[in-house]
Amino acid sequence: MYLDRIIARKREQWANGALAGAAEARREPASSGRLRDALCGDHVAVIAEVKPRSPSKGELWPVERAVPLARTYASSGASAVSVLAEEEFFGGSPALVAAVAADPGVDVRQVALAHASGADGLLVIVRALDDAELRGVTQAAWECGLDPLHECFSERDLDRALSVGADLIGINNRDLQTFDVDLATGARLRALVPPGVVTVSESGLAGPADVDAIGRQGFDACLVGEALLTSADVASAVAGMSGIRRATRLVDPQHSGAA
Repeated sequence: MYLDRIIARKREQWANGALAGAAEARREPASSGRLRDALCGDHVAVIAEVKPRSPSKGELWPVERAVPLARTYASSGASAVSVLAEEEFFGGSPALVAAVAADPGVDVRQVALAHASGADGLLVIVRALDDAELRGVTQAAWECGLDPLHECFSERDLDRALSVGADLIGINNRDLQTFDVDLATGARLRALVPPGVVTVSESGLAGPADVDAIGRQGFDACLVGEALLTSADVASAVAGMSGIRRATRLVDPQHSGAA
C-alpha cells in the first residue's frame, strides 16, 4: 500500500534523525492566511504542482527545471504552487521548496521543515496522524503562520479535520492506498463541508471540463499535478484551467484563518 509505505519510511527517517537537521533553521513567523486568501476568489483557483516523480507513474519532470516550471505556473494564472518536499517517493526535497519559494517570479510537512523552507502552507494527510498528532500538527502550523491544508479521503477523515478547526480542506479523489482515482469521491464529500470552509479538489483533474465540474460542485480551488507535468504546453494547460468561475461564493475572502 503506497501510503503505508510512505508513512513508515518518514517515521523511520525522523526516528533516525535523518531529517532533523533540515528543520533546525528558523525564519520569522509567516503572514497567516496567505494561502487561504489566494484560494477565495470568484474563480476556481488552480494550485499547480511541482512533482518530479510519482510512486505510480514514475519520472514526471526534471528537478533542475522545477523553478522555471513554477515560474511558468505563476505567469500563466496559477493561484498557488505546491512543491513536493519528499525525496524517496516523489523526487522532491526541502531544498526544492526553498528554491521555488525564494524565486522572485513565484509568490509562494513536518511543520518546522515547511516553515524553515519558506512555505506559506503545508499539506496534512489526516489519516496519516492519530488524534493527538493531528491536533499538534494543526496547532503548530497556525503558530508558525502556516495554512494547513487538511487532506481527506473519507467522511471520517473530514469529521476529524473539522474537529480540530480545519478551515482549509482538501478532498483527494485518489485513494492513497491503491492510487485509484474516482471523481465521485470529491462530489460526495464536498456536500458535507460546512459553509465558511475553503475546499480544494485534489487529483484526477485532466482539463478545463473537470475544473468546471468541480467549480459547479462549489469547490474553491483544485490541485493539479500530472495533467500539467505531462502536457506538451504547460503554460496553455495552466491558463486553460484558470479563470473558470465557481458556482457561488461560499467564504468571506477577508477571513484570516484560525485564531
